[in-house]
Amino acid sequence: MLLDDYKGLIEQLIPVYDSEDFEDVFQMMTQEASGPARLQIKMELNRIMAPCHQLVDLRGRVKGECRPYELNGLKHWLDDVAINTYHKRIKVFGGKYRIGLYEALMNTRNNFRVLHQQEKQDTNTAEQPQRDTQFDANLIRFGHYLTRGENRLQITTQVNLALPFNQSVHGVTSDLSYSGAKFKVPAAFKYNLGQTIVAKFPKMAEKFNDPRLDLGTEYRILGIDDHKENDSFKWLRLKITSDNTVIKQAIDRSQQVLQRRTRRNHEDKVIQVRTKGYEHCYLKHTTSMPLFFAGDELKYCLLTDHNRHIWDSWHDERNQPVINHLLSKERMASLGKAGLKQCSTLIYSFAHEHDRKHFFYSAALPEMSIEERHLFWHVGATRKSWQVTRLTVHPISEEDLKRLQDIAPEMFDQLSKLTHIGILQDITNEQAQQDYRLPVKPKLPGKALQAFRHVRNPVSTAKAIYFDPKPQRSESRFKFQTPIELHHPDFPAVTGITLDFSIRGLNIDLSQPLPIKRGDEVTIKFVDLLKLDKNAPLSHMPYKVVRVSPDFSNIQLTTGSGDCALKGEQFLRRLIQHNESKFKLLEEILPTGELLLAMHQMLLTRLNCIPYFTEKLDHKIKVKAIGCNFPIPALPKLFNQVAGGQDYSLEPLFKNRLKRMLAETMRPVEIRKPYVHELYLWIERKGNTITRLDSKLTEEFGTIDERINFIKGAKAKGVFMALRVTAVPVLNPMTALTGIELGELARMALHRARALEVEFNSLIGCGEIYDITDEVQIRLEIG
Repeated sequence: MLLDDYKGLIEQLIPVYDSEDFEDVFQMMTQEASGPARLQIKMELNRIMAPCHQLVDLRGRVKGECRPYELNGLKHWLDDVAINTYHKRIKVFGGKYRIGLYEALMNTRNNFRVLHQQEKQDTNTAEQPQRDTQFDANLIRFGHYLTRGENRLQITTQVNLALPFNQSVHGVTSDLSYSGAKFKVPAAFKYNLGQTIVAKFPKMAEKFNDPRLDLGTEYRILGIDDHKENDSFKWLRLKITSDNTVIKQAIDRSQQVLQRRTRRNHEDKVIQVRTKGYEHCYLKHTTSMPLFFAGDELKYCLLTDHNRHIWDSWHDERNQPVINHLLSKERMASLGKAGLKQCSTLIYSFAHEHDRKHFFYSAALPEMSIEERHLFWHVGATRKSWQVTRLTVHPISEEDLKRLQDIAPEMFDQLSKLTHIGILQDITNEQAQQDYRLPVKPKLPGKALQAFRHVRNPVSTAKAIYFDPKPQRSESRFKFQTPIELHHPDFPAVTGITLDFSIRGLNIDLSQPLPIKRGDEVTIKFVDLLKLDKNAPLSHMPYKVVRVSPDFSNIQLTTGSGDCALKGEQFLRRLIQHNESKFKLLEEILPTGELLLAMHQMLLTRLNCIPYFTEKLDHKIKVKAIGCNFPIPALPKLFNQVAGGQDYSLEPLFKNRLKRMLAETMRPVEIRKPYVHELYLWIERKGNTITRLDSKLTEEFGTIDERINFIKGAKAKGVFMALRVTAVPVLNPMTALTGIELGELARMALHRARALEVEFNSLIGCGEIYDITDEVQIRLEIG
């Protein structure tokens, strides 16, 4: 008889071996076994439950570092896997050291003999299908930087921990400071954030001849980190809560503290620079538009190449910003009420052109009745200017202001006036605009929408600043005044004077208002310059209107097309080159790095999307990382469950859609608006286990009815989520601020700075994942 057939039964009988009713339990559980089988089972139980006095010495026997441990009065040499196995199995064996426990320690999964036996197993056995790790990402905590006000001693020494309920744990120190520590401990025990533990340092007490180190020092657990490649241990990050005199003296007595401290500080800096590198890459490619308010007044908009379409869409025919009307005082008053940690709303909008003028309409969800909403949808969703945006508003707290005073003290007076941060997200889906026309069009007259039409003035006074302090002008601009004449095909000629110019641009003031608009083509005659050279092509040089002031007097232009424009540019280039010393260069006003860093810090702690990053390795696109705030939101938790608790898998989003959602969208081609996909998830769980996870892009449904039925089915049997996944290619992940951070790190550890630079430059794509479940259900009117 092979005992292998009864391994499970024997394992069940071990915990009750010492109980008084063992014989009754044994007879009941082995009643189907034959007499000889029961005899062999009992003999095996007696053998493995016999007391053991053998030492366990795993040095040279396992794949791992072994350290001495004194257990049950015996000194053993165990590695992390073995000590973890000991703490897990000692309870099963009644808290006693027995033969079975000894054999378990001698046959851990990383034992060289066990590993060799596994390699010799029958290769014809069908392998279990492996989960695709192509979409696994590591998590980066955005808006949180590792900073320390004291030096840490990197030291590996034994630590004995006393947990609540008289549990004793043997661990190893990673580093120590006057007020904190990091310990490596077995994963078999349960550790809780905020838990108080007592640590003893027997080896340090022996080394420094200081018995106080073995008396116990209280710590509180601040963080618990899993190890990605080894689940047998965890890292505890702790803060000392008792008198630290003994620990302080032990650290001070270390002869190598300076050398080790330097290495530890470098490691902290590496982590910080890596985090900021990904943050700046995200900010550079974000499609959301950050807003900063002082009360109900918009002060700043933070622009990127990929959110600029939102800013540009809220400019009228004069190219004047009117986004202040979208963010009206009434809306800000309701969204920014005192006491709210955050508040968001959906805003629908479109533009209408009449009599050469742009008129903007917008309505937030709470501002409309159901009939008004249906009418707004029917009228607006047929237009190219149709937009659906989500505005989320967060108050700026006292803690934020204190942090800003540390980051940018010289900007504190300016920033302390800010009261709220807003994030404006464009969640328009052009392929789903027909969804808004599904309800029956109400019988309300069209003039019912006049209540949602914005006035044209005043225009926005908010400053639109680029997220990175680098020049945005493509050429130098010079202050220069000279008389001109402007000729427009629909109006009489108007005289004026130049204010400044460049080779391709011109800024003029007219002697009288001229009701022209952006995009109009005009010709300019440079009156005085023609007197200098009558053959110069400056009598009717073509320009295109770029911006018109609200009073129609100040006009900004750029050169048009054609041979005449080209000859004019060449003349102006020579004019600038020959008179550069006489012209006054107009310096471009750039935002200060301190201002931007302060804004970044406030923004990155208030993410309402999940940024993700991709890289290409061996000609294969791979998801590299995702970013989020803590506590971890629902979506990353879902990704973590998909990955089995290790890393975060975006497989439900991208599997079988690699070409459509990653390869094609992240080709190295410069784009402005991001690529957008709308994805539906059907999630069913049993406890913490996902039993069903279906995902479909909107274009993968045959009809709208199929989409609606999918949503209703998911809501009835589990959870429905709608996601908006954007993607943009990363042509250059570096920013000016990233360069500064890498430069500082290079002065400390050049090789680490180079390694990070290589990591950043390997990124080929970036995107954002929004939860738009509410908007989809409102759009399709599913309760």
